[in-house]
Amino acid sequence: MSGGSSMPAWKPALWGTGQVAIQTYRDIPSLLLLFYMTQLLGISPAVAGLAIFVPKLLWSTTCDFAVGALCDRYRDRFPRRVLLLVGAALAPVALIALFIPPGGLEGDKALHVALVFTAYVTIFSIFSVPHLSIGAELTHVPEEQSRVMGWRTTFLAFGVMMGAGFAPWLIQRFGSGFQGYQIMSIVMAVICSVALILSFLGSREAPVVRSLAAKSGKWEALKRNRPYRFLLAAFFAQMIGQGAAYATLTYLLVFKLALPDPFIALSISVVLTCTVQMLEQPLLVRITNRFGSRATFMAGSVVYSASLAWMGLGPPGSLVSFYGASIALGMTNAVTWQSAFTRLSELIAQDADRHGGDSHAGFLSSLFVAGEKVAFSLGGTALAGSLLSLSGFVAGKTEQSQSAIWGIALIFALTPAICNLAAIALMHRSRHAEDDAVPNQGGI
Repeated sequence: MSGGSSMPAWKPALWGTGQVAIQTYRDIPSLLLLFYMTQLLGISPAVAGLAIFVPKLLWSTTCDFAVGALCDRYRDRFPRRVLLLVGAALAPVALIALFIPPGGLEGDKALHVALVFTAYVTIFSIFSVPHLSIGAELTHVPEEQSRVMGWRTTFLAFGVMMGAGFAPWLIQRFGSGFQGYQIMSIVMAVICSVALILSFLGSREAPVVRSLAAKSGKWEALKRNRPYRFLLAAFFAQMIGQGAAYATLTYLLVFKLALPDPFIALSISVVLTCTVQMLEQPLLVRITNRFGSRATFMAGSVVYSASLAWMGLGPPGSLVSFYGASIALGMTNAVTWQSAFTRLSELIAQDADRHGGDSHAGFLSSLFVAGEKVAFSLGGTALAGSLLSLSGFVAGKTEQSQSAIWGIALIFALTPAICNLAAIALMHRSRHAEDDAVPNQGGI
């Protein structure tokens, strides 16, 4: 690793603002689209889930790899940061179009959403992959890597506040129908665009790595980096569980917890969660530097699962329990996110240093982003939608059977617990990887 600190304090902060757009753009369909399709468009949960999942599975991963490969190959001629401006122009169009009712396509509502969502995930790849690649290469100094990812996690929390807190409030404020969703999409589109423009400005002086032309193949870089493969698998497992929890959260509030004004309760919950996440960042950076990103990830996964179980299995109608679980969730969710992406930066920088500056940051970042998207969609649409249908949930009904209500609670609480156990096992095993000697691991 390179030593010494030369990174201005403003750079990671301004770069991190792009995470507001990434998180908002990801969270809105993850949290609201399945509910929108079943309750407003009248599409069954299983069909709605497939309409969202198939574009992510069959197309999004291809786009991620393509963008990552182009970022690596043409970086000296076409700066990655320019793609942030492309995203600033296109992301608002896709976000607004996603919540325009299909009109005359009465028999093809699911197809309509699937086609629009295909364009949506394509645009997501265009700006999310280069953003992460830039962040992984802002510095190779271990202490600064955790600080960079600390800013990312801070703005991630703010993005969650926008996409999962402010967006539902807007929907309810404007009637909870089609109009509410459309106004929400317009406001969120402006926020995404501004965040990406600021991130573009913050990425201006990102240093060029020692060797821009990768001498070895990108798949060889993946093969030689065993710790990265373990991290990728662990994060993939965790995102399946998180996707299932996200997709069923609105159902949980409406049917299982039966909270008054569920969208308002959701907004307050997200504000509490994200405020805690942002306030704890200085402490979390120190914890990650002290104990190492791997150990921090494993510990965070345990308490994160417990927080979701508290929320999902809490007593009906209790705002005190729900908000208490929201605070606990904020304390634990930030731990897993920051430790995972700090470790990603460590492994990308370590691989480049060990191989003469031969960097594959774009490819390794694109693979990580693709895995996150597919896993989140697998858990949040295909898995959650199928399990909702199996539990007896009926689309469009305001009253559901007890089996459907308990099915919602179990999907929300049990699926993430199982997935986090798998993630912990994978991260524990990564300790024995042949070349697992990442600096900044605190002896763990």
